Amino acid sequence: MGLVTFATLFKSSLNPELKYEVEFSGLANGAHDFEWDLEAAFFEDRNSEEISDAKLNAALRMEKNDRMLNLAFSISGKVKTICDHCGDDVWLDLSFEEELIARFATKTDFSNDEVIFLGNSEFKLDVSQFLYEFTSLNLPSKRLHEPDECNPEVEHYFDDQEQVEEEEKEKDPRWKALEKLKN
Repeated sequence: MGLVTFATLFKSSLNPELKYEVEFSGLANGAHDFEWDLEAAFFEDRNSEEISDAKLNAALRMEKNDRMLNLAFSISGKVKTICDHCGDDVWLDLSFEEELIARFATKTDFSNDEVIFLGNSEFKLDVSQFLYEFTSLNLPSKRLHEPDECNPEVEHYFDDQEQVEEEEKEKDPRWKALEKLKN
């Protein structure tokens, strides 16, 4: 892990975003490891609508050489979001890996999803936005409680609605005619 000085810790306590800045200019070529805990405040600072709380560990392995940085992110833990079925809070396990390449260049307006360009005079990289985006993009598409763990009042409402729909189908003579055509 990179050397952390008192001045760095003091600056990062005044501005929480500084703790996600990786100063690479003074580091030797080779592998360097960094680690952060991502919790509710991290997502609140970014006005996240999907993640209301988190207990995540984010690790970054940075391979530095003269022309580029290879960034390998590994994030795991739990996030609290809203259940798509009942609307209550649900904690979901999350574990994923993402990679990003940072190249040094004179022109820096060519960045895309896998490669970012850093100016030759840059000496640090703020990875907070990458941590946020990677976490948000790796949320499951369906966010549900385990079976039988949804809010029972909502479950009861859905059961009642299904029963009403079945009764309406049985009473409506058009459905009987359609059933005859189906068979």
